[in-house]
Amino acid sequence: MVEARSKKISYFLAFILPCLILYVIFFIVPFGRGVGISLTNWDGLTPKSPIIMEKEDFEAKILNSTRLKDSDRKLLLEFYSLDKSDNSYKRLSVGGLKKYKLERVIRKTGYEPERNKFVGFENYKKIFTGQVAKKFYPHTSEIQKFTRSSELPSFINVPEFKKEILKNAVSEEDSELLSSVYIYNPDRDRYVLDPSYDEFDALTPLWELNEVKLQNVLSEPEIDNFIRELKSAVLEKDDVLIDKVVSDFVSEKKLSSASSESVRKTRQNLVEISRVKDALASAWVVKSHNMGVVGFTLFFALFSVIGINVIAFALALALDTGIRGQKILRTVFFLPNVLSMIIVALIWSMLFVQLLPAITGVEKWISDPNKTPWLLILVAVWQGCGYYMIVYLAGLQNIPTEIIEAAKIDGATGWQRFRYITLPLMIPSLTISLFLTIANALKSFDLIYAMIGQTGYATGTVPFVMDIYFDAFSMKQAGLATAKAMVLFFAIVIITGIQLYIMKRKEIEA
Repeated sequence: MVEARSKKISYFLAFILPCLILYVIFFIVPFGRGVGISLTNWDGLTPKSPIIMEKEDFEAKILNSTRLKDSDRKLLLEFYSLDKSDNSYKRLSVGGLKKYKLERVIRKTGYEPERNKFVGFENYKKIFTGQVAKKFYPHTSEIQKFTRSSELPSFINVPEFKKEILKNAVSEEDSELLSSVYIYNPDRDRYVLDPSYDEFDALTPLWELNEVKLQNVLSEPEIDNFIRELKSAVLEKDDVLIDKVVSDFVSEKKLSSASSESVRKTRQNLVEISRVKDALASAWVVKSHNMGVVGFTLFFALFSVIGINVIAFALALALDTGIRGQKILRTVFFLPNVLSMIIVALIWSMLFVQLLPAITGVEKWISDPNKTPWLLILVAVWQGCGYYMIVYLAGLQNIPTEIIEAAKIDGATGWQRFRYITLPLMIPSLTISLFLTIANALKSFDLIYAMIGQTGYATGTVPFVMDIYFDAFSMKQAGLATAKAMVLFFAIVIITGIQLYIMKRKEIEA
């Protein structure tokens, strides 16, 4: 039966045309606007049409431009009025089509605000030539784990002392010095600081001077000030300045000979401690390999996609065997997907910050650059595999039982049935699951933002979307952020397009 042409037109007008209109309004137009913003240096705040501008500048650069018609000037004066109190033109509130017309007129004059100028492909050039922040790309950085201005740590763990400190000591003399200062304690399996190099103990005699404790000649603020000056002089390694600080203090406060000797001894102890600090600060520099935004995004996408799909497929196979309580188990495995991602992040953050350190004795979990990427993948897999388990279950239950039974009769083993029947017939489910997990992993944001936040740059666990967010709202680089968003968009299109092409071919072959 052939449908009348009028019916086809009515279907088009009733169903397809509204969808096309909505598609244009909510995708094509914003996408085109995004492309335009990516070609500017916009900071996210500065409008194309100035809100307030000095009278001379406004008239010279915009109102009296030779490129404008009288109608254009008339339009400008509809939205701008001269405020004689501060001799400036101020713009009225404007939006919608009127805003577009106003910006079109201002564009004719060639005027562009400093923070909303057209820069062409400059943002894209920066991204692909390594001119954006170093943290965007995989890189190696040096971490100073101890600085001279800090107090010597009371203990150092064995692996750190041997592999990070003694191995990197600048000279044999420094190595020997550090080995004599930090003594191995077999009971606690760590290197412990020799008490004679404890800075607190070294300064204690100053608080016990007779002039402080008995005679009340010196006040605590005066001792505090002297300690601050002495430590500053020692930090600068200026022997002349150190001696001057000590001699001035002794003479001005008229200290007794015993107290003067105690002060000089404290000075010598601080100098010795400073030598140890210099040796430790020079040696305790660790090279850290940071994946950067690009590297972590690809790392997270690869392992979360593999983890989610492998575990979801395994769960689906297990629950499709007809085991008892399979309906309850399906609900249990699916429940994490029902939870809000923020709730999931808070639950796991509590586990990593409070529970695991108490159980294992290992303090650093979510803040350790070596553990954090894998922990984020663990949480993503835990939260996501339940949903794709349902997808795979639906695919398994669509496989005709007659084929499986015929294979059993023919003597096919369980592995043969899986390889030659189940897996080929599950390719449509694999196709959609891989497509969704790849796309979601590449644009992941909420889970990682809730668990890591801006500290993710230190642990190398900032994904692409989170970096875009920080660029746009923290760094005020909306133009560059939008260019990165466009790069991510086309990367997702290309990667998922290749995946769909390969999987569709597999479907045909199967």
